[in-house]
Amino acid sequence: MASKKNGSGHRPAPLGDAEVQGVWGSKPQYRVPKIALRQYEIDPKDVALVPRELCEKHTVMPVSRTGKALIVAMTDPNDTTAIDALKAHTGLNIEPVIAARDDILEAIAKYYGA
Repeated sequence: MASKKNGSGHRPAPLGDAEVQGVWGSKPQYRVPKIALRQYEIDPKDVALVPRELCEKHTVMPVSRTGKALIVAMTDPNDTTAIDALKAHTGLNIEPVIAARDDILEAIAKYYGA
């Protein structure tokens, strides 16, 4: 498996089925990559693209930027309200990845301050 630490411009490595089941307790429900967000170091430049208030409102966390796309961890990749708000704020295409809600909240506290 690829290294869990990522740098700006690198897509997070998706979890395998066994890891997904361990994190979410069941098989994947979406055809969207799932990540264990706690295992990633997020570049502060990527965090700065989205204000804390937007992350808290939609329970999302920017993970990395790749060209004109921003990879964002979220619990529901079908949340078009969150995706539209992120796209409007950043001007970037939003590529969702699924992460556990607790992991997203922990990342918000870690990267934006408790």
